Amino acid sequence: MRRLDGVNRLLWRDDGAVTIFAVVVLSSLLLFFAVLIDYARIAALHKLAEDTARSGVRSVLSAYDTWLYERYGLFGRGGTDGKEIFRQVLEGNLEKSSSSTFTIMEARVEGAEVHTLLTLGEHEVFARSVLEEMKYKAPIDFTLEIAARLAPLAGAMKEASHAVDTLTQLRHLYEKREGHIEAVFKFQQQAADELRGSAVHSLIPIGVGGGFAGTAAAAVQGYSAYAEMKLYDLSLPEDGEPLYKSETAKYEQEVWSLNDAIRRAGDSLHFRHMEFIGKAEEELEKAGALNEEMRRTAERANRDANAAYDAISGSKVPGSTGSGMLGSEEAELAEVRKAGKELVLGAEWFANYKQELLQQGADGTGYIHAGSQWMSNLQTAMSNPGAQHVHSATLSNSLTAIHTAYRLYHERYVVPGSVLRNRQQILAGGELKKKLKEQESKAEARWRQARNLLNGIASMPSNDEHTRQFREVEKRYRESLLFNTQSDDGSSQLQQPAGEAYEAARQSSATMDNMFAGLSDMLRHTRDNFYFGEYVVARYSRFEPQHLFGLMSNGDISGLAGLSSFHNQEAEYVLYGFHTPTGNLIAAYGELFSVRLAIRTMEGLIASRSLGHPLLILSAAIVYGLEGATADMLSLAERGAAPLSKYAKIDLGYKDYLRMFMLLHGGQREERLARMIAVIEQNGNLKLSSVPAGVTGEARLSIKLLFLPGVMKLLGKWGMLDGKVAGNRYESRKIVGWSY
Repeated sequence: MRRLDGVNRLLWRDDGAVTIFAVVVLSSLLLFFAVLIDYARIAALHKLAEDTARSGVRSVLSAYDTWLYERYGLFGRGGTDGKEIFRQVLEGNLEKSSSSTFTIMEARVEGAEVHTLLTLGEHEVFARSVLEEMKYKAPIDFTLEIAARLAPLAGAMKEASHAVDTLTQLRHLYEKREGHIEAVFKFQQQAADELRGSAVHSLIPIGVGGGFAGTAAAAVQGYSAYAEMKLYDLSLPEDGEPLYKSETAKYEQEVWSLNDAIRRAGDSLHFRHMEFIGKAEEELEKAGALNEEMRRTAERANRDANAAYDAISGSKVPGSTGSGMLGSEEAELAEVRKAGKELVLGAEWFANYKQELLQQGADGTGYIHAGSQWMSNLQTAMSNPGAQHVHSATLSNSLTAIHTAYRLYHERYVVPGSVLRNRQQILAGGELKKKLKEQESKAEARWRQARNLLNGIASMPSNDEHTRQFREVEKRYRESLLFNTQSDDGSSQLQQPAGEAYEAARQSSATMDNMFAGLSDMLRHTRDNFYFGEYVVARYSRFEPQHLFGLMSNGDISGLAGLSSFHNQEAEYVLYGFHTPTGNLIAAYGELFSVRLAIRTMEGLIASRSLGHPLLILSAAIVYGLEGATADMLSLAERGAAPLSKYAKIDLGYKDYLRMFMLLHGGQREERLARMIAVIEQNGNLKLSSVPAGVTGEARLSIKLLFLPGVMKLLGKWGMLDGKVAGNRYESRKIVGWSY
């Protein structure tokens, strides 16, 4: 009972303690729920701001440039002002959210801004747009239309390219080696001419004449008389007057003069003769070094370029018919390449020639030594006149030895010159070199015709308007590089036609190597350059070969006036990057001719293999290739296509070759993108650097705070809110980015 009384007194006290307690509790609850309600409204505002901003940005991007899309498949902002679209979308979403009968949040737009995030003028953005456009189209188109057509020829072209490369190198080394060998023979002849024209012959003539005339023969003939006079004077008493003093003194003086003249002439002859022989030996050593280089070239089993051909021929390309070159013909091409070993001379050939030079030097030295021996014998005879009969015989024998040595040299190296004549016949090579010269002349004549054909493109008439167009495009190109912080390395240089037919054939083989390398990379892992090329060929204009029919058929360029406009060669410009009306056309059709020459030369190697000698096969194949390539160019100009090969009965058009060339020149990515952009800007008279491909939308929404703005502001200062409180309103700011 006492406990119940205490409770009653507490509950029914009349001093206000319970009321105060209740007010405190309820006020706290009211404050908590007021803050909670506004906080919930703020969270809802953040969600609304983000959703409306995202919707607004997408709506802004929905207004795209229809010309860019229809012409080039690219999305870029255009049409209605983006800021206006963004604000309308924001306000529309807010109206929709507040259209219900009951809402706890009436938001309003405080600000709407749209900023450019990305532009089509940025290379990475432009490249991504192109890749998105082409990623489904390019693999199907190119693989089925090009790779499948070239795959059957890969094996044959590998062997042909290797053969042309090897034989052309061997021919170059062969000509240098033969030049050194010819120099050897020339120095041999000069050595022989030096001995034949030496002053020694006038001092030691063949045959003996009467009287002393300052010759060795006269000295020998006058020796007996000299010895007798000398002996007579020596037999006189000491006080006797020598009877023949003047005669013997005169003989001695003339002999010493003769000896001195023979010695000087002999020394000069020996020096000059051995100088020529030494030079001949040096040239022979150079020829031997080149011969060894030829051996290494002929034995080279593989090249880096072969891997690309193998990758194409070994891959299962969709659409390939599987038909093409027969294995036997590929083997024949390999045999043509291996036949280059026939041009290499054996080590014994050089050893024999070296021995021949040594023998010629020894023969010349023998002649000079015989003269020296005669002078030594004469000096001995004059010092001992008492043995005149012995010395007379010795001098006569020495003189005969001189004559014998000279006749031996003369017969071997002068007349009839059996050694040099035989060597000349060996070096002449019979009919081979004559046939080679004939074939080379024919090849050079065909190459001159081809060069004249290609040079005709350079003479295409243009005008100031065409030049102005290219200047404008060049300006746009450089601005694109500058906008992307790139610089032009100046690497676009017009390749001049080869100086000779053989070099043209080798360049064409290198072109095929690079083209198959590009195909191989495309099939394995390369994507971007391949897609860029397909995009350009599909979307940009090109200079069709039918424009050149008059030039190709009869050299007439009158119908080409006005065709060198930039708008007729956009693809060629992107490919090569020359800012002149004819530079890109020369490069494109020169490369086209090079590809046709490589394929036709491959056929020529097979057709000419029966000629036997590797250089004859090469020269005949080049003639065949030049004639076939010229005919192909005419076919392209006449009907727009030409057969790929006599072994692949399919046609390829100019567009197909451009696609392959895009792979061939795919390394300069930034420069190519800048040229692609420059073409679009030139045609649309716009700047892609000002065309947005991505935007950011900034939405600022606010709501009125229903309870305690001061408390919410305090919470904001403590970092518990994402927005800001201004007066009795809370503002939320959201930035959303989006791109095509």
